[in-house]
Amino acid sequence: MTASAEKSMLKLTNAQVLAAAAKERLINVVSAPGSGKTTVAAERYGYQRYLRGDSRGVLGLTFNRAAAAELRDRVEARWGGRCVGTAHQIVTFDHLHVQLLHRLLDEGKVIWPGGHTVLDVRDDYNGARGYRFLTVGNYIRFATLNSRNVVVSDSRQVVKPESGLGGAADHRAVLSSGAVSHEDVRQILRSAMQIDEMRQFASDWIRANYRALVIDEVYDGDDLDLYVAYLAAEGGLSVTLIGDPWQALYKWRGARPEVVEKLFDATSDRFVAFEQPESFRFVGDQMPQLTTALRSGHGVILPVASSADVDVALARNWGLLWTVGDNVLPLAFRTVNNATDAAMNLLLDVATRTRLGVHSFGREGAIVRLGLDRDDFQARQEEALGPILANLRNGQKASQVLDDLREAIKALGVRKPNRLSDHKEAAVEAQLERLAARLASAAVVPGLTVFQAKGREWGRVGVVLSQAQITTLASGLQELDEEHCVLYVAITRARHACGRLVDNAGGSDADELSLGI
Repeated sequence: MTASAEKSMLKLTNAQVLAAAAKERLINVVSAPGSGKTTVAAERYGYQRYLRGDSRGVLGLTFNRAAAAELRDRVEARWGGRCVGTAHQIVTFDHLHVQLLHRLLDEGKVIWPGGHTVLDVRDDYNGARGYRFLTVGNYIRFATLNSRNVVVSDSRQVVKPESGLGGAADHRAVLSSGAVSHEDVRQILRSAMQIDEMRQFASDWIRANYRALVIDEVYDGDDLDLYVAYLAAEGGLSVTLIGDPWQALYKWRGARPEVVEKLFDATSDRFVAFEQPESFRFVGDQMPQLTTALRSGHGVILPVASSADVDVALARNWGLLWTVGDNVLPLAFRTVNNATDAAMNLLLDVATRTRLGVHSFGREGAIVRLGLDRDDFQARQEEALGPILANLRNGQKASQVLDDLREAIKALGVRKPNRLSDHKEAAVEAQLERLAARLASAAVVPGLTVFQAKGREWGRVGVVLSQAQITTLASGLQELDEEHCVLYVAITRARHACGRLVDNAGGSDADELSLGI
């Protein structure tokens, strides 16, 4: 579609127009699922961009590159290519943090080891010497500032398995080379913002370069991201926050949705709320009624559905997804905690790519956990693991498949995964048997955790609930409660219908999808 065609076809609701062209300096756009959040963000950005009388830029901020690209595309299609450029930009918070750190280095307020002022910023330290899988109780290195504002390496104990640098010498060597991860950039800036002089520098820098901020999915932000919003608001900039407190999911990734409420309380001027209640996602009666009930805190009982009648299955964790119909192919077995888990993930990856056209979730971490050369493995994966998957599909015993899988990993030039305890070994063999049942199914649908499903939608959604979740749903949900948000996001991914999956054979005796409240 051409830009002119999109301009002529775009029709906004009254609520969208009021939010996009609001005269208030500080606004909070509360967007229900499917209410055109990105449309409002693009309209607000363009409106701010073409206000006259101030040459400073308008800054659009999102939390990942894909979201930034989507917003940039929407803005350019609606307002033209000149809307983004020169002083005006749409970037991730990570990009903005790197810009600020470079300015602090240029001014000599932060000192980098080796005297670097231009950094090689990476997503992580994968490929660096010492980068490895770290288990609970290990220590992981992170960057911070010492009392002389020099970047140094420090450590913290691992509380959840993750990949990173565990050795001080390895971390210092990377930093001294001028390389840094995005997470370390954030850690350094958190340290810097504890110092009055650097806080003032950051505030002055934002105010000198920008007159307005438009922040998409604000409830995904962490403390540093929201501090940027605070500095902008207190610096006299126009600040637009767009998001939904009912869809705040990412505390496990560092998001601090509760800080948004603190931001509202902390700013000198009040944020004005603009509700966007109308959804363009839903078709039919069930989903609008269901969403209204959920947001009102009313108890809800989902109708039972067959896995044969849904387009996707969603659950809080991977384990639940393997308990429903054999036509549901989850993208992971579990979190990768050991070498056998990693090998299983890579075997599953062959199945998910073949049957669903997507990689297994956690594939990259599994490659790192096993110490495989990524490019070499990618070239040899099908040859090494494909026959094992075929044997599983053709009825080979799970114990033999597991033995063959470990030997195949060893043949790829890395250490053979160790045998687990009898109890854990039996659990892995049971996972293989469940995978075999999926391989025998004529057609499969994806199984995702709610975290992977956020921002997406399907026609008919089946959710897998624990008994505790069923009870919570029947009692009514509350915004900003993380577990309640998980339930809300899962249910509202559906355009037409949402039901609860309970069977393990795709049975046909489930009730027809309908709303039960």
